[in-house]
Amino acid sequence: MAKEKDTAPNRANNEEDLVEVRLPFISGEDPNVFVGLNGKGYIIKRGEKVKIPAAVAAILEESEARKQAKQERISRLKANGTGTTGF
Repeated sequence: MAKEKDTAPNRANNEEDLVEVRLPFISGEDPNVFVGLNGKGYIIKRGEKVKIPAAVAAILEESEARKQAKQERISRLKANGTGTTGF
């Protein structure tokens, strides 16, 4: 019996699915950002334009949104005098 070939296209390597991003260089932070997706790891270098899969870019956007929400909550708690524990 012959082996079956995987004929499904590898979408991660399809250039249509790649997007160009540039993460800002932030002094004091790691110059490389690691993102894992479906068993693959991506290291994105801050300050350089890179092409990454759109799904990886979505993970980075979600991460940034969560960081922003966290900072806003900390600011509100400090303004209310509850400190950063608030629990």
